[in-house]
Amino acid sequence: MKHFFTLLFAFACASVALSAQDAEYGLASYYADKFAGKPTASGELYDPAKMTAAHKTHPFGTILRVTRLDNGKSVEVRVNDRGPYVAGRVVDVSRAAAEKLDLIKDGMARVKVEVVRLPGETARRVESKARETAPRPEKKAEVEVTTYDEPAKTTPAKPAAPAPKKTASTAQPKPQKPATAAKKEETMRAKEGTLVRQFKQYGLYQVRLEKPAAKGFGVQVASLSSTESVLKQIADLQAKWFDEILLKIEESPTGKPVYKIILGAFETRKEAEAYKESLRKKYKIEGFVVPLSDK
Repeated sequence: MKHFFTLLFAFACASVALSAQDAEYGLASYYADKFAGKPTASGELYDPAKMTAAHKTHPFGTILRVTRLDNGKSVEVRVNDRGPYVAGRVVDVSRAAAEKLDLIKDGMARVKVEVVRLPGETARRVESKARETAPRPEKKAEVEVTTYDEPAKTTPAKPAAPAPKKTASTAQPKPQKPATAAKKEETMRAKEGTLVRQFKQYGLYQVRLEKPAAKGFGVQVASLSSTESVLKQIADLQAKWFDEILLKIEESPTGKPVYKIILGAFETRKEAEAYKESLRKKYKIEGFVVPLSDK
């Protein structure tokens, strides 16, 4: 009997390890409206109204469950694109999915990503639930496997009085999930600090300049007069996982350039105002809404 419980405990630990591999923690963002109708990596055109997502490794057609860690909201999305290729980000979701996650006003949020099913596969948890509700032969009453998505429901074998204690011991690895999440959160925070500390006046940095469409609205968070200050500010924002960073250069009354750092873009002023409030409450960043057009 002792040998049996040792095997059962080892099996439970293996089950937890497998479950932990399914979960991925990081930041989620959503597609900008400018990508509507454009082809994704799978060849499918991006439709903001569909529940789709981009992921770096999962096969096209995989169904993922994306859960916000701060508000508990969750959606299921189908992978049809590749990305995001930004440090710290694990998934980009469609606008429809972002609305269900209440992600529009925040822009980004920390999430947990789980595989619900692979292409051509039935839902994993449906099969698991069927095993839980199926009648169990009496001779195999002690061979009971519990999942870790719900509190364990164990039925100790009648002849063995100590069985409940032993079964309870098999559930001890259960708290490893939040521990893993906490460790990943700690690692992500460490990356934030490293990015800021590594910035120096002299050194080699990777820069990519693009010319976006001058339309919509953004939230201006800084107005600077030197390029060194601009680089420091951008590095600080990138360390906090902001990637939609715009730089608008204007001529000051004295003839010198003024560098305005703007976060965005948003189609409507209302969306930009909501994002401004989110920046103030969540990140203690003050700003104001500005039009991105030159008119």
